[in-house]
Amino acid sequence: MKRLEYERPVRTVPTFGRRTADPAMVLAQVARERRRLGEEQRALVKRIKRIEARLTAIAAAETKLVPLIRHEHTGGAALPH
Repeated sequence: MKRLEYERPVRTVPTFGRRTADPAMVLAQVARERRRLGEEQRALVKRIKRIEARLTAIAAAETKLVPLIRHEHTGGAALPH
């Protein structure tokens, strides 16, 4: 999950040899980086949604199980740790 911390290095060109295409190349690199980060963001959002769904399912299971456990131990016996 360290992709967000990773920034791709930008190629540097000596100042005496700059061409008119250099800004276009930088713009293309920025566009690629934007697309890569957008894809990563969508993947992370999907992962968060799956985690939230799983947590909701676990909470529902807990809600169903707690009354059953209390019902079994109404005789005054302490719950085992």
